Amino acid sequence: MMTGKTAYIAYAIMLLFIIAVAGCSSPFKDADAAFRRGDYRKAAELYSKVVQNKKLDASDMAMAHYNLGRSLDRLGRTTDAVEEYRRSIDLEPDRPEAYMDMAVALDKIGLLEQEADALNNFLILRPDDVRAESMLGECYAKLGQFVNAKNMFEKAVRQNPRDPKNYVNLGLADDKLGDTQGAILCWETAVKLKPDDEDALQYLGFVYNRTGRSQDAVRVYLKLLEMKPNELKYHNSLGVAYYNSGQYKLAMKEFAKVLTIDKHYPGADIAEKLSKKFAARGHG
Repeated sequence: MMTGKTAYIAYAIMLLFIIAVAGCSSPFKDADAAFRRGDYRKAAELYSKVVQNKKLDASDMAMAHYNLGRSLDRLGRTTDAVEEYRRSIDLEPDRPEAYMDMAVALDKIGLLEQEADALNNFLILRPDDVRAESMLGECYAKLGQFVNAKNMFEKAVRQNPRDPKNYVNLGLADDKLGDTQGAILCWETAVKLKPDDEDALQYLGFVYNRTGRSQDAVRVYLKLLEMKPNELKYHNSLGVAYYNSGQYKLAMKEFAKVLTIDKHYPGADIAEKLSKKFAARGHG
């Protein structure tokens, strides 16, 4: 039986041991701290040590591989990051963020079919995620799978009908599938939601010129030039719109603006010659 003095000594020793253990920072904790402060090289080094620890359970090991992947990704080692994400998923296939980060990494290195698989797996776990739907639609569009792209963009529009980007993307899919009127409706909706949406305005101007709606094209390109007065492609396209609508003098002025800045700008010199020819005949 311990005396009071002996018990006190034993308690003190145990307390010192607990303090010492608590004061020792685990590699996991150190790696997390390095990642949070942006020292990704140190974080990758420490996470690499963590994944060598055979005593970790599957969940902790999956998290370690995932965090190692994130560290490598930020170091520009994207291919290595993808492999770490895969290891994490093999150990714990229900972690949605691993699929998302892997999809982003796969997009960087152009592995689009694998990216589509990762995003589909993410959407199984989070079926109403608008960002993932939009990303998958963009991935399908890059693969030339425009029917699949349209389906994903339609879902994104239903999920978030106030986001103009969803309509811009849906319009692109419609246009690729030959539905010009559907594309125009999407882009006009995007502009209603966001009047200065440059992407939607660009696509509208182009399709208006292409389909003979020259006055509508003029209106759109004038709006774009309010936003970016020195953008050569908008001056050139406005010139085309003026030319197509028979306003040859105005077309010539736009082409002249382009040639003043860049005399080799594609197409502007030919269009200028045509507009001068028609102006000389008394048109405009």
